[in-house]
Amino acid sequence: MGKYFIDTEGNDDQAYLEAMRFACKLADDDSEVKRIVILVHTKNNTGWFERLLGHEGVKRLLAGTKISGCATLFKIETMKTFDDYSSVNIVIACALDSQDLYKIDDFLTVRSIIAIPWLRERVAEWIGTWGPLDIRNQKVVPAFEAPSCVVQRAMRSLTSTINMSTGISHPSDNERAKTFILALHKYEAKLDANQVAGFLIRELGWATDAAQEIAKLIATLNEGKFFKGGERTGLQHHYKRWKEECQRGVADDE
Repeated sequence: MGKYFIDTEGNDDQAYLEAMRFACKLADDDSEVKRIVILVHTKNNTGWFERLLGHEGVKRLLAGTKISGCATLFKIETMKTFDDYSSVNIVIACALDSQDLYKIDDFLTVRSIIAIPWLRERVAEWIGTWGPLDIRNQKVVPAFEAPSCVVQRAMRSLTSTINMSTGISHPSDNERAKTFILALHKYEAKLDANQVAGFLIRELGWATDAAQEIAKLIATLNEGKFFKGGERTGLQHHYKRWKEECQRGVADDE
């Protein structure tokens, strides 16, 4: 899935025009794309397009319409009305935050996302997870740094032993995930929730909602709180194994 955004904030009407033009070019290059979805929180969040296209123009977008110079249908959808069962889409996400964008990440019918933030800080996690292309200046924004080798080894081990189709929802998978997070939190110098979630999504193919569950576990411990579940003994053995795997990996690379 293509990940794009415009580095802007507030009432930047030009950003919406730029996103629409860019989305049209993406659709022209992909014959499977049938719609360009302008995704907003609610139907009340269409002020930008009323300024650009007028009240009647917004009414046409709500119903679905083509715009001069673009062969692909444009349609306004809300977070409540947009689903994963319609035709292949390009999404222009208007003033949505990271949690909203994570939900759209897992839609099989979405070919690309173009995020236009209202406040950049509200999309910082999503940007750090994916390292999207800023279409305004054609620069890729750096993603979060990868976690340490030990953390990577732990997450690869977790990935290989759980049912990836259900994430950590199964009791045994949930217990293993919590045990691994407890071990890393106890012995690793730094455990960053965003780094780990980004690594799970980008490198290990985790669904964003499942990766966010891992991030929540890490954040809970980093805040000095606790969660139920997970083994509390023998954590050092897990950590020692991952560290030895890293040392062997370094030796093999040399």
